[in-house]
Amino acid sequence: MGRPLNEDERAAAYARLFCPSQVRAVLRWLGRLGVRRCHRTDVAGQVWLTVWESWPRFDPRRGRPERWLNAITVHVASHYHERMERRREELVDLIDVADSAPDAAATMESDSIRTGTIDAVNALDPKLRFVLVAHDLNGVSMAQIAEDAGLPLSVIYKRRAKAIGALRDIIGLRENTEDFSRRVGPQ
Repeated sequence: MGRPLNEDERAAAYARLFCPSQVRAVLRWLGRLGVRRCHRTDVAGQVWLTVWESWPRFDPRRGRPERWLNAITVHVASHYHERMERRREELVDLIDVADSAPDAAATMESDSIRTGTIDAVNALDPKLRFVLVAHDLNGVSMAQIAEDAGLPLSVIYKRRAKAIGALRDIIGLRENTEDFSRRVGPQ
């Protein structure tokens, strides 16, 4: 079968194959093979995935790595075209899209909710507030909070549960008070 495979040859082939110029070459080849521009990067990703998965079987003695890459590109592009023939896309008329920017009323309501939530968190017992803010807002792990506070982990979990319950109660009480005020009206 010829001379044994030299690892230096594989390393040189790897360096020639996995470089920016070959990435651009694959995109050019896909364009020449008729892959639509909007699909080229996805198809190129499939090419590189196939190259990476089949790299252990590549033998540089059988040919240049660029030719091997081109053969894989042609193969993946042909599968792309087969799938495109079976794909059914229904085009629809353009639709009116509502303005995604919030209006003034939505902004005021959002600010009101945010302010109310901050006030509710600030109304919590400091021990409960500490756990809730550290874990749920700052992303500190429960184990780290327990270690920093010098308390058992179970105590920290209980305090968080109490904090969430107390926060629900505070927010619920405020909502009930606001509903009552709206129903009764100004005095």
